[in-house]
Amino acid sequence: MAHDPRDTGPAPLDAPAIGPEDAARVLREIRAGQARVVRHVGPWFPAWYVTGVGLFVTGVQYLTEPGTAMAPAVIGIIMLTLLLAGLVLLLVLVLRRRHRPHRSLVSPGLVAAFVGWVLLAAGGCLVLALRLADAGVPYARAWAGLAMTVFLAATGPWVGRSITRRMAARIEAGR
Repeated sequence: MAHDPRDTGPAPLDAPAIGPEDAARVLREIRAGQARVVRHVGPWFPAWYVTGVGLFVTGVQYLTEPGTAMAPAVIGIIMLTLLLAGLVLLLVLVLRRRHRPHRSLVSPGLVAAFVGWVLLAAGGCLVLALRLADAGVPYARAWAGLAMTVFLAATGPWVGRSITRRMAARIEAGR
């Protein structure tokens, strides 16, 4: 009988038995390897992206402040929108080339943490803008948008790494 080159070894029924302890150990090793890969590919989202979105918001806030002439405001907002579209395209291209954890690892809790962080930034921006406006500070919304951008840039890497660590922990825990 000729050897079949597609034959990769014994059939599962013919395979030697493996004990439960060995199977558990092998499964732990596989999960640990998967978790290392998830940690190695980098944060769940790139911090430069949320910083870019923050700069877009800051620019729009600046251009729409009372007293800004219509033509520069419209041209500026069009340019900012094109830059944001380029940023989104860059994000898609970067994420396409990069290995990412499977979406099954993105639990509702992780999504809630990310959304909570974004809402904290936006809410802080709103509160600061209102307080600065009440104090009579010119370009209050733009200053608040800049503060939000700094917050996103400063905390984004930590949030991204934290979410990635939680994903890796889910793998190791077998969830």
